[in-house]
Amino acid sequence: MAKSAHVKKPVLDIVLMWVMFGLFIIYAITLLYPFLWCLLNSFKTQTDFLYNVNGLPQEWTLINWIDSFTLTIDNGITIPIMYLNSIFITFGCTFFSLFSCSATAYILSKFEFPGKSAMYTFAIVIMMIPTMGSMASMYRLYNNIHLINTYTGVFITAMGGFGSGFLILYAFFKNLSWSYAEAAQIDGAGHFHIYFRIMLPIAMPALISVGVLLAIGFWNDYFTIYMYAPEKATIAYGIQRISAQAGVNMPQVFAAMMLSIVPVLIVFACFQKTIMQNTAIGGLKG
Repeated sequence: MAKSAHVKKPVLDIVLMWVMFGLFIIYAITLLYPFLWCLLNSFKTQTDFLYNVNGLPQEWTLINWIDSFTLTIDNGITIPIMYLNSIFITFGCTFFSLFSCSATAYILSKFEFPGKSAMYTFAIVIMMIPTMGSMASMYRLYNNIHLINTYTGVFITAMGGFGSGFLILYAFFKNLSWSYAEAAQIDGAGHFHIYFRIMLPIAMPALISVGVLLAIGFWNDYFTIYMYAPEKATIAYGIQRISAQAGVNMPQVFAAMMLSIVPVLIVFACFQKTIMQNTAIGGLKG
């Protein structure tokens, strides 16, 4: 009986492994299908797309990729301007978000003060609360202080100081030896000097990982621009507006979508190893 049980266990493990493998394959297909569908349709003519939505292109063409740069939304903003807005907003929001997250994580992980544990718990809890309920009041506040359709207003939304970036950096700073700061304090260094000249350079791998993840999120962010800065249209917001216009050439829109994905793929491919190493380490050690 013991031998039979010993034989059955590996069989069950193999069956379970193949079942999980099949589920992941199905999940991967559901993710890849919309991407491949858009890619194939971007090589079709408008007529071919209307009569052959799910098939291969009858006549392959690159004209949609070229003409996609001429697409505009109703206020005259073109695709190149949307790219420039996306680049500027992504860099700005990433910088301010990374600075606020790192400062908050450093303070909560390395200093003792009343309410520290409550503040960390609060940071976890607010991540589980939907933000949609506060949008109306926040929009009214932005409108009253004239931050609607300004880059400043968009950057302020990125300076919350919490979120997933905070958790990763908190875990990193929590496991970072305080001996570096003590050595600097002996030499007369203050808190700002320790943070900017010692802690941030040591945390650079984690900062790069979090920064890349934040940048991808801000590049793909549609709702913030839609809500607070529609006149500063980014590529994510602009493509949605273009696709909603009557009579638009959809293959050109699909080509613009593919082009908007390229920067994200390049950045992730370049920093994939750094992201995996630092986020995994931070998650396990935190």
